[in-house]
Amino acid sequence: MTWKGIATRAGGFLWKSRDATGVDVGSRFMKSVMLQGGRSCPTLKGFAIGTVDPRPHHDSQSDLEKGRAIAQVLRDQLTPPPHTVGISASGPQVLLKILTLPVMTEKDLREHLALELDRYIPLDVQHVVWDVYRHKVPVFFKDGKQDHFLVVAKKDFIEDRIRHFEHQGVKVRFVDVDTFALVNMVAYNYGDEGAWLIVHLGPTGILLVIMEEGEPVHIRQVSYEAEWYGDLLDRVLLTHETSDEGYKLGASETLLLEQFFKETTDQIIETLTYFSDMSEKAVMPGVLLSGGYSGVEGLPARLADSLKMPVSLVDPFKEIAVPPAIQQDFRFQKASPLLGVAVGVALRGVAHHD
Repeated sequence: MTWKGIATRAGGFLWKSRDATGVDVGSRFMKSVMLQGGRSCPTLKGFAIGTVDPRPHHDSQSDLEKGRAIAQVLRDQLTPPPHTVGISASGPQVLLKILTLPVMTEKDLREHLALELDRYIPLDVQHVVWDVYRHKVPVFFKDGKQDHFLVVAKKDFIEDRIRHFEHQGVKVRFVDVDTFALVNMVAYNYGDEGAWLIVHLGPTGILLVIMEEGEPVHIRQVSYEAEWYGDLLDRVLLTHETSDEGYKLGASETLLLEQFFKETTDQIIETLTYFSDMSEKAVMPGVLLSGGYSGVEGLPARLADSLKMPVSLVDPFKEIAVPPAIQQDFRFQKASPLLGVAVGVALRGVAHHD
């Protein structure tokens, strides 16, 4: 099934082939990467990025047109166009919840959730698909309980997303979620040792993930306090990209941007405080930023100054071979921080070969 095993793939792959394409359909952009397996590391064969109509659609024809537009971007920008893909889902249609339950085997855990799922989610269990993530190395609490990550999505949303691709001749091999795709991408590129804080900044809010020894140990999803961040940041990013002299902020915009910086800093500090209380041994070398709003000029330096620790844009291709022609492509240089989720999805399917 395209959904079954979604969370457990954070530590292993369900399928592998010589080539793999990962697609991340966000609220503003569709991002995709095609990786080719290699002896020592995968090679980036191509990437695609296209705008997504942010307006909500309520009729199937409009949704099919959206799916057609996404498939057209893949056909136009990837050579050869992919016939099978892995895709990522996110947003209000996907719920991720931490469950603290008595220690039990994975079989017993899944049987328990199959019978008692309605106790943990505010949705009709008949209309959702779900999975649960278990740590490879269990972490137990004093009272004999353990944390698990429950991932739930509305069934209609997942089925519609798959149908949009398949109507355009593209088979969806599996569905991922942004959180585990990001963990997979960072673990591959930065290694399994130590701890990292991933801060994914996008139009729908902030996703904060603490990963330790290659596994997620704490996940927070936070909506922005102000609804107007999107309009402001989209305008700042667009003007900065199209202006040779950079974007000159007005006095009012500077004040508004300060609020965004402060809210982001406060959320990171809260997450780091949790980490310091939770782990006495692991050392966190820094914060990795990803997502569309991570590209706001000056954000990494501002956060590093406030947090007194290294903050940098994530490099999804740190341990992936990128051909010189793609490296020199200005579109790739600008898009790289946006491609983290798509890379994480693709990594689940690409195989190393001799």
